[in-house]
Amino acid sequence: MIDLQRLNDHSREFATRLFRVYPDWIRFARYDPYEDFEPEALLVEVPRPVDGARHGLFITTSEWEISVGYGESFHTRFGADGQDDPGDFYAAALEFIADFVGERIVVATASEDKEWLGAWLIDLRRQSLQELEVGPGEDIKVRSWQGTYDCRLQG
Repeated sequence: MIDLQRLNDHSREFATRLFRVYPDWIRFARYDPYEDFEPEALLVEVPRPVDGARHGLFITTSEWEISVGYGESFHTRFGADGQDDPGDFYAAALEFIADFVGERIVVATASEDKEWLGAWLIDLRRQSLQELEVGPGEDIKVRSWQGTYDCRLQG
C-alpha cells in the first residue's frame, strides 16, 4: 500500500480528502510512474465496477493540479488556472468525481470512420441522452461509471 506521508504536500492533502470519501480506492493508489520531475505525485486508477475495464477512472496530482479522466479519451483538470486557494479546486475535483461515480455525469466520445472526433461530458441533470444529435457516418459512445447509461448511437 502507498505511504501517503511520502507524497508531496499537495498530493497528500488531496489524497487525504479523496480517501476519506472513497477509502476502498487506496488499494488502487501509487506514486505516479509517468511523472519524472515530481515522483511524489499520486496516481489512482480505479477499474470500472461494471466490467472491471482496465481504462476506468484515473486521478493524478501531478503538476500541482488534479487531473481526473475516464477511459482513454477523456480527462479534465482542476487547479490549472493558477488559483491561489487550493481548497477550491480540491473541492471541485471531489465534486466532479462524486457526480461521475454517482452517474449524474457521463462521458461521450465521437468518431467518424474510426477517426476520433472528440469527447465531452453530458450532465444528465440538464441534458437527456435522447437530445444527442448524430451526424451521418458518426459513431457516439456514451459510458457511465456503473454502465447504467452505456449506449452507442450511429448516424
